[in-house]
Amino acid sequence: MKPYKLFLLILIILALAVSLSSCIIIPLTEYYDFSVEEVVSVQFYDLRDPEAYRYSGFDASIEPVYTVSEEDKEEFLEDFSELKFSDAIVIVLAAVDPSFNYDDWVVRINFSNGQYTFYSSSGYGETFDAEGNRVSSTHFGCDDEDLEALVGKYYQTE
Repeated sequence: MKPYKLFLLILIILALAVSLSSCIIIPLTEYYDFSVEEVVSVQFYDLRDPEAYRYSGFDASIEPVYTVSEEDKEEFLEDFSELKFSDAIVIVLAAVDPSFNYDDWVVRINFSNGQYTFYSSSGYGETFDAEGNRVSSTHFGCDDEDLEALVGKYYQTE
């Protein structure tokens, strides 16, 4: 075997070994900023009960525990826009899919066009159209304590 072919073969094997044994992580950050005019209402769901169904579609069976008053809606949206939601793209051959469940507290924001979106600290959220059909999902999550503190500012969380 010629030396350049041997070198190329070793380089390919080395590159393959490194790519299969490591991963690339690309951090992403999102801030959600909504105008008061586009938001009809904001609701909280308490999923701290371990028996609660936390997976996609829970909204059909669980009632919100609190709706932010019209007077507090603008202040809540300002506070919400300061929450840092994070996600990461992990590139690895056998990557595990991210979380598909909601955490203890879920915020539902209802929009004037009939759509509504769920936000959770666990890194899972969904957007539904006016007919209740899921439009999209996300894996952006915020800090558990930050979301609980925000909810606790408007609703007594015990």
